[in-house]
This record gives sequence, structure tokens and C-alpha cells, in this order.
Amino acid sequence: MPVETELPEPPHLSDAERNAMRAYIQRCEVRLSTLHRVATAFIGGAGLLLLIPVFFKDAFDSLLAVILTQINNPFSTLGTLGVVLTGIMYLCLFYPLFLSMAIPLYGVYLLLKDITHFYFTIYTPGFSEDLLNPTFALTGIMLPVDEAPVAKAEVMRYQYNATQMGFMIPFSRERSELYFDTIIKNTQGHIIPKSRQVTELNRLGVLPAQYDEDNVNRFNAALGLARSLDRTLTEEVAMTEMSLVRHVLYLRRLVLRYVKTLLMFIWTTVVAFMLLPFLKDSRFPPFVLLGAGYAVWALAVMWILDFPLYWIYKHRYSERPEGQVDPQLSLMQDQVERYCKLAIVSAVIGLLLAILSLVVA
Repeated sequence: MPVETELPEPPHLSDAERNAMRAYIQRCEVRLSTLHRVATAFIGGAGLLLLIPVFFKDAFDSLLAVILTQINNPFSTLGTLGVVLTGIMYLCLFYPLFLSMAIPLYGVYLLLKDITHFYFTIYTPGFSEDLLNPTFALTGIMLPVDEAPVAKAEVMRYQYNATQMGFMIPFSRERSELYFDTIIKNTQGHIIPKSRQVTELNRLGVLPAQYDEDNVNRFNAALGLARSLDRTLTEEVAMTEMSLVRHVLYLRRLVLRYVKTLLMFIWTTVVAFMLLPFLKDSRFPPFVLLGAGYAVWALAVMWILDFPLYWIYKHRYSERPEGQVDPQLSLMQDQVERYCKLAIVSAVIGLLLAILSLVVA
């Protein structure tokens, strides 16, 4: 029996235009693949994977161990006032110390968040706005419905052959049925693409004479989970353009935050390693060194976090238009700025109290 196809009427496009659109989609697939290879490099995070254990084990851990052995009450001769001054001194000195650990870790947190946003989404054009099911940002690609309508219908008939159902469902029969039935119920059926509703499939005549509607819906739910939607060639091109924009927007932020986080780990580790030999030498006052060292650290933080943008505007930095800098690219330094300013004040107060403790002693 011939297949009745009432798929969308092909747009009035010339063969040359269609060939251009096909070639464009092929080029975009290469570009998307390149963007994902770039993102994969940051998931590996070779620089951070090397620095994180060095930072915690050899730098911060060693620094904290030395400091803890030096803790005492340098203002003991002042009685109660001395206890208060000692507490203030330690609070002022330990705040920038722990902030130096918190900012790189905050950078790692933002980096992991960016990676998650890069790869996953809850929105896909063509699906209901009520569908908020997380899925991979790269959607499945179906044969455009207007490229070969008869062939498309034959492809769909083959897909709904009962012997092919298990290919896309990787669980045991009982578990797969429960899994997909739950997904369909929890999404109120929105997970099933509109072009794969049973009524639409019956209208197209692509279902076999005898079929299990529940099993068909489970198959269609699998397509929906992969965001595989039957689009026209024009819609596929539009989707590809939007996908490229999305990936570029997320990837540029991811790369810049990776660089900032790496710079913070390097700067903090360098300061810690420079302080350690002097703190271990009894000839040097440890808390004076700590206050001076972390005052320098805090003073340089905002400058270092701004390095990537400085490099980007290298040849026109004096003309850098602050209003044109995307806030997403400077979010990290904007959020930590007030804490860094407080760290400068805190380190200076701690340094002055440490010097005062030497005078009192």
C-alpha cells in the first residue's frame, strides 16, 4: 500500500539555494565539533589539575601548618586589652589568607558551572515552553521533512517496525517501560515531539497495521529526550545558526574564566611559596611577614583578574570602552572586588598590629 504523505509543503527554494543550505549545515557541523573540542580541553583542565594539588598540599597546607605553630598571645602584658588586640590581629591576618584560597576555588566553581551550561539546556526551539527537561545542548538531527517527503515517510515506517524499538531503549523491558512512562507522565506528554504524536503518525500512515500505542509513545519519548525533531531544511538551518550562537556565547565566558582561575591559582601559590621560607626562619617575625605578604596579594588580585581583558585590548587599552565590555566577561572580578578591598584593609590592620606586638614585647 503506498504511503500517504502530508508532510509540510516544501518552501519555494531553488536547487541552488537548497544545495547552499546543505553545504552550510555541513560547515556548521565542523564548527560545532571544533567548539566542543575546545570545551573538552577545559574539562581536562590540565593546568588546573596540576596546580590544585600543589596549591593545597604544598602551598596552603604547609603555610597554614607553619602559622599555627606560631600562634600565641603577643599582647599578654596588656591583660584583657591584649586578648582583644590578639583576636583582632589574627582575624585580620587570617581573613586574607582564607580569601586567597576561596577566590581560586570560586573560580573553579564558576568554571564547572559554565561547563554544565555549555553542554546542557532545558530549552529547545520547536518543543513546548512547558517542557523543562534537561538535555544535551547538541540535539539529534533528523532527515528534513521537505527534502524527500516520500523517503522520510518510509524512514518513519521502518522506525516504527516493532523489531527496531529496543535499539534506542538501553534498559530491560520492565525498566525501560517504567522509565519512559514516568518521563511522559511527568512532562504531561510534552516530551513527545509534535510531529511524532500518534494521531499525526496515523494521519501520515507510517505506523504498522498492528502497533502498541504505549510502545510507540515510549519510542517517541526517546526522540524527545534527544530533542530529535522533524524539521524542514530551512528550520534546520535556523536551528544550526542559533546553536552556533549559543555555543560561542557560553564558550567565550568559559575560556576567559578558566584563564582568570588559572592566574589566581598561580598568583596565590607564588605568594605562599615566597612566604614559606621566611616564616620557617625564626629570625623573621611571622605575623609581620604574613600581613605584608597578603597585603601585597590583595592589592594585586583585581589587577591580575583584569589581565585577560587587558590582553584583549592590548593595542587600545587606553581607549577601552567600559560600557561595551560584556558584564559576563567581568563577572568574577565584579563579585569578588568588595571582598578584595576588605582584604587590603584587613591585611594592613593585621600588619600594623603585628608590628605593634613587636614593640610591646
